[in-house]
Amino acid sequence: MAGLVSGRGALTAVVVIAAIVIVVAGLSIAPDGGGVPPDRPSATPSVSDLPPVTTPGPPDAVAFPPIATDSVAPSPSSSAAQGIQARRIQIRRLGIDLRIVEGDGIDAPIGKAAHYPGSGWPEGGTNIYIYAHARTGMFLSLWDARVGDKVVLTLVDGTQRTYVVDEVLPKIPWDAVRYLAPTPTEQLTLQTSTSYYGTAPRFVVIAHPSP
Repeated sequence: MAGLVSGRGALTAVVVIAAIVIVVAGLSIAPDGGGVPPDRPSATPSVSDLPPVTTPGPPDAVAFPPIATDSVAPSPSSSAAQGIQARRIQIRRLGIDLRIVEGDGIDAPIGKAAHYPGSGWPEGGTNIYIYAHARTGMFLSLWDARVGDKVVLTLVDGTQRTYVVDEVLPKIPWDAVRYLAPTPTEQLTLQTSTSYYGTAPRFVVIAHPSP
């Protein structure tokens, strides 16, 4: 697995993210292009109960996994080679079907899902971290994920791996970097946002390989 950022490196990451948060005025949008208000109830949000808004949509270069001081994040230098690269993610029940591209851990591409650099790949035996905007046609419907949902990753060799959701975590602090950390066994972590604000909670779904 990748080396870990620690000490001075972790502080640098925090400073970088703090600067980026200024740009993160649009981490997510509702289906009509508006923002999700920050005072949503504590229950898991539902796409169907989003209020109508007229706020313009956010800029494109927003939405990224949390980086913080309470732990360390994987280095982007080595562990990405572990396992077999995936090129597509599908969650049939939620209507998610996106191409996966290698991310930079800062910007989320429009119309695609991003692989966090330094996290694992299928068959790598560790944490696979995929993130995307909370937009219609992207990860917005991830808000309606349920335990038992099946996530299918199509690999570059044409084979597929299926993961079963066993945790739905709708309000993870933006700086909970532990969700980026390597895991002792293979795990798929999916992340999207819950609001325009850079420090708003993240929506995280965790799945493990299907038996």
